[in-house]
Amino acid sequence: MNDSKNIQKIILPEPTLRRLPWYLAYIRMLDNQNIEYVSSTQIAKEINVDASQIAKDLSFLNIKGKTRIGYEVHSLV
Repeated sequence: MNDSKNIQKIILPEPTLRRLPWYLAYIRMLDNQNIEYVSSTQIAKEINVDASQIAKDLSFLNIKGKTRIGYEVHSLV
C-alpha cells in the first residue's frame, strides 16, 4: 500500500532554505538557555533578517507564533 497520499509536499523558496539553519542555530542556543518564547523581532536582531521575513519563512513550515508572546522555543527545535 502506498502511503504517499498522507505526505504533504512543502515547497520552500531557496532563500528560505538558506536562512532556516541560522534560525535553528539561534533557537537551539535559546533552548539551551531554557528560554521559553522568542519573537520574530528577537530573532531578527540576532541574525540580521527582517522580522516579517522570519515570520513568513516559518509560516511556510506551518509554524505560527502567539501574538505578543512569540514562538515556543522548545517546539521549534
